[in-house]
Amino acid sequence: MEFIAQFKKLDGHLLRFDTRIYLDSFNPDAESECVGAIIGKNPGSAVPVELDRLMPLALNGDKMLPTVGNRFVEGYALARKAIPSNAYVRVWNLFYVCSKDLGEAIEIASTLNPLPVCPSERESVPVAWFGWGGNDEPLNKFKERFLRRKFRNVFYYDHHSGHVVDQIPSASAFAKHTQGMPAAPVAAHLAQIL
Repeated sequence: MEFIAQFKKLDGHLLRFDTRIYLDSFNPDAESECVGAIIGKNPGSAVPVELDRLMPLALNGDKMLPTVGNRFVEGYALARKAIPSNAYVRVWNLFYVCSKDLGEAIEIASTLNPLPVCPSERESVPVAWFGWGGNDEPLNKFKERFLRRKFRNVFYYDHHSGHVVDQIPSASAFAKHTQGMPAAPVAAHLAQIL
């Protein structure tokens, strides 16, 4: 598995765009295939190797990206399907401000007008997995653009029911983040829709 992203600086703040979780090794000379997307809160603690170029990502202990990649790999295995060559999962965020401290990231994102979004959000994806957490008033305003989108296959793991739900969550629903999420139901659901 490889993790690739592009970092930019805006008004002194670090932003991460075009984050990709390659399910096998990344071949820059071959065409890549997006097999899905996860929608999270913000990029967290991963840091750039270099700015303004698509580059390998130093995770610095960030476990979300490997967890997402592992669920997709397990989904393909359960479905008995080969992972497409150069396949990757996109990572979209409510906002793209890099910070380990979510409160600080929200504060910074709230001052950016217009809010910078990843250009890849304009693309369609075969699967959209929502993992932005629960009802949180400061975060809910950032969820709107994803709530209005049309996706072919959507799902989230509902923290309250303990089940995978195959629809876009409401802003107040608890679309469980990958931390502490049971792997089996998500992998099984992915196996059905990949």
